[in-house]
Amino acid sequence: MEEVQDSLRSGLYWCVAFSVILLPVGYATGLWVWVTLGYAAIICVSVIVGVVLALGGRMLTVAAFLLWLLVLGVGTGLVAFGVHAVVTFEPYCTPSETVDCRLLLNGQDVGEASVADQRRSMVTDSLVPIGGGAVIAIAALVFGTARVRDRLPRARYLFRRR
Repeated sequence: MEEVQDSLRSGLYWCVAFSVILLPVGYATGLWVWVTLGYAAIICVSVIVGVVLALGGRMLTVAAFLLWLLVLGVGTGLVAFGVHAVVTFEPYCTPSETVDCRLLLNGQDVGEASVADQRRSMVTDSLVPIGGGAVIAIAALVFGTARVRDRLPRARYLFRRR
């Protein structure tokens, strides 16, 4: 049960670290329930990790595989979100004779905003989740391949370096 205590202690440290995100969100929205749920989720995940580490063996292998699937899904989901944002682009303002669209950069008016400027801004903003998701997914695939290669004797022939 020492693993559960260590994991719970680690969860408390993570609560302190995530306070940088949770407290401003609670203050800005006024919904302190989400802050409480965030802290509760961190503690619950920490306790679950501690129990899995205490059990060890096959349970640890299954948990590692499920975590690998989750990481791969998060990376793929981020890439899909970025691509979806680019594909389903709709301008927030369409310039016409009666409508003057303005482009704001850091709160400063920098000129007129055409639909092409809005599209360019959307594409550059979408590169962050696409790039981050690609890095996460590739890292998960490389880690998974290395893990399979190390675990299974015949898999060494499938993934050998030439």
